[in-house]
Amino acid sequence: MGTMQDALRGALAPAATDAAPVAPTVPATAGLQARDAGPPVGVAALPRPEGGEWEERLRAAGVRMDRDAPVAAWVQRTAGAVKTLEAAGRRHDARALAQARDEFVRRREKRAWEAVKERFEALTLPEKTYRALKQEGADVEKVLARLYTRRAEEWRGLAGNKVRDILLDRAARIV
Repeated sequence: MGTMQDALRGALAPAATDAAPVAPTVPATAGLQARDAGPPVGVAALPRPEGGEWEERLRAAGVRMDRDAPVAAWVQRTAGAVKTLEAAGRRHDARALAQARDEFVRRREKRAWEAVKERFEALTLPEKTYRALKQEGADVEKVLARLYTRRAEEWRGLAGNKVRDILLDRAARIV
């Protein structure tokens, strides 16, 4: 069986003595430059929990998070860690972890609403609709993601209630 393997290797391997030197191939994209994506917009511009107090307290509780894990996963794992810490009698640590989570989520939500307001102004959408969305308790990250689509550019001049229905993904879509 060894001779058969040697024969296959010899047949498949290029002969070093017979072959001419091979020039390295240049990729088709070698002359092209990558387009500058610019600063992140929409949900990507929101703060991340990595490197903050929340992550430090979560690590101290023995919980490790993957890089780029969604914030909802951070919240869920934190809730479990808080329960575990309380069950172990470490109420002070549990409260500190919950407070770090709450402060981060509050800051992130505030920044998201600021970004929604900026986008509303850029698209010249009614401010009254922005206030209605905020008062209604809409999921700010979903609203923000929908505002940074190509379709959102077509919403200029639409009535406020139509824009609100679109952003809240109601059945009565107009666009």
